[in-house]
Amino acid sequence: MGILSGRRQLLFWIPAVLIAVFLVVAMYIQIRRPPTPRRALYIVGVPEEGSKLFYGDKQCGVCHAVNGSGGRVAPDLSSQHQETPAMGWIVTVLWNHGPSMWRQIRRKNKPYPQLNAQEMADILAFLYQASNVERPGNASAGQRVFEEKGCVRCHSVGGTGGKTAPDLSGVGTAGDTAAWTGAMLNHAGSMVGPITSTLGEWPQFSGTEMNDLIAYVSQAAPQPATNTNQTSGNPERGWRVFQSKCMQCHSVRGQGGTVGPELGPERDLPLTTAQFASVMWNHAPAMLNQGRASGISPPQLQGNEMADLLTFLASLRYFEPTGSPLVGERIFAERGCAACHGGMAEGTQNGPALKARSEAYTTISLTADLWRHGPRMIDRAEELGIPWPNLKATDVGDLVSFLNAPSSPK
Repeated sequence: MGILSGRRQLLFWIPAVLIAVFLVVAMYIQIRRPPTPRRALYIVGVPEEGSKLFYGDKQCGVCHAVNGSGGRVAPDLSSQHQETPAMGWIVTVLWNHGPSMWRQIRRKNKPYPQLNAQEMADILAFLYQASNVERPGNASAGQRVFEEKGCVRCHSVGGTGGKTAPDLSGVGTAGDTAAWTGAMLNHAGSMVGPITSTLGEWPQFSGTEMNDLIAYVSQAAPQPATNTNQTSGNPERGWRVFQSKCMQCHSVRGQGGTVGPELGPERDLPLTTAQFASVMWNHAPAMLNQGRASGISPPQLQGNEMADLLTFLASLRYFEPTGSPLVGERIFAERGCAACHGGMAEGTQNGPALKARSEAYTTISLTADLWRHGPRMIDRAEELGIPWPNLKATDVGDLVSFLNAPSSPK
């Protein structure tokens, strides 16, 4: 019995000692580890959901229009001049025009819409996508493009033109540039040889030529029957398309193939679908040759996959801007934020601390907080005689980085 008891004690003490050693080592590592900024969870905004909120529950469309659809009390939000970074531009438009918006809401005695972080992400994604919608091309100029680029030698539009290739007025519905871009990508492999042998070169598109061509082709296409307030494309579906059909050649944030260029937020991509179509067309021969050399077949996109893919690539550019906490500290002071919240955002009698949060800031949460507390902030600024600060698009990433950085020891 004594031997058995000793063995039991040994079995008890060995794990206990190991656990104690593990805890000591873990505490030592934690103490020695330099403080790091808190990182934000990635919130995906869905333009389709944002459109529903904008024109539905949140009633933004009562005052504002987007691409001409909505109210006329306040500016059309798609007509604002874009800056870089994209999400910083949208956030600063809301911030800089906040005082006039909230005063109008009060004067009209309207209920103040409440937005959580996900709803704010959806609305901002919708506004970003809507601001990049192609303006209608010139059909007459498009007819000249159709003839000068040699399209007319093989294709027809409304029955007029060549007969060796399909009539292009049957490609998608009127103005559906995503369907047009998908059709171009799907058929590029079969077009490169015949076109270069017939014309002697692969035609290149620049400026508004692609948009004008689409306008010309769309004249004879069926008109869309969908609600013009709705937007096509879903970033989560687009991510799945990218993984299954693009990732062999292209990467995003270093994840993926190296045959083609990186397509993450660090690389400038066209803003509109027509511009994207031009780039894809111009580079089609090189893309196909590189794919063949690597044994990769060109992808075939079906249904709404091109719209989803383009929405996913766009989403990489509106979430989350990076920045410097040191630059952010200077901007925090220069823009006047420190007057109420303290030089290190530690809080004063005029405004709360902004760094003592359990969750990290993101552009979305910062904007949602602004929207939720904005009216009270404006009242307080007026009471103290402090002018409302104007922000630049490039400020947002630096401010978020500053607010997420650990406070310096006293």
